[in-house]
Amino acid sequence: MRSFSRAVFTCILRVLPLLVLPSIVLASGGEEGGWRSIWDLGWRIANFAILAGVLFYYARKPAVNAIRNSIESVKTLLKEARESRKASEARMKEAEEKLAGVDKEISELLESARKEGEAERERILAEAAKALEKLKAETALAIEQELEKAKDILRMEAANAAVALAEEVISRNITPEDQARFVTEYLEKLEANQ
Repeated sequence: MRSFSRAVFTCILRVLPLLVLPSIVLASGGEEGGWRSIWDLGWRIANFAILAGVLFYYARKPAVNAIRNSIESVKTLLKEARESRKASEARMKEAEEKLAGVDKEISELLESARKEGEAERERILAEAAKALEKLKAETALAIEQELEKAKDILRMEAANAAVALAEEVISRNITPEDQARFVTEYLEKLEANQ
């Protein structure tokens, strides 16, 4: 704080002669009232010195605080900028690493998709083979059942035809006496069983 005050005071002492010197040179121009203009200049210098002193006394602390705050905000901004730069560089490096690995990931994904497709194809073929075997078994069973039905129908028709033929043969060969004898024998068997 003392060094700042000393720097401001030194600056005022260096600027003041530069402001006063032209006035003295003009005042010594040989015109009337030269001392008067020097006296006037003295008052002006005194007014300026008083004004500068008052301004220095009252504006010194706010100016120093403003400058400190400005310096601190600049430091903070620089620190944040460095951190942001580091974070950006890290993100950029990470993105570059990801981009480098993208080709590998794409080839891995394609290979994985190809393997999954092959596995799916094999599964579908296996399911189709199972379905074909099941269809064959069901068809063979249905054919066998239809064949048994057809055999049963043929047996029934053959039996009906044999019965009809036997009836015809019997009706031609059996006489009414044979028929009466059969009835009598049948009734005797029934009575014996009871």
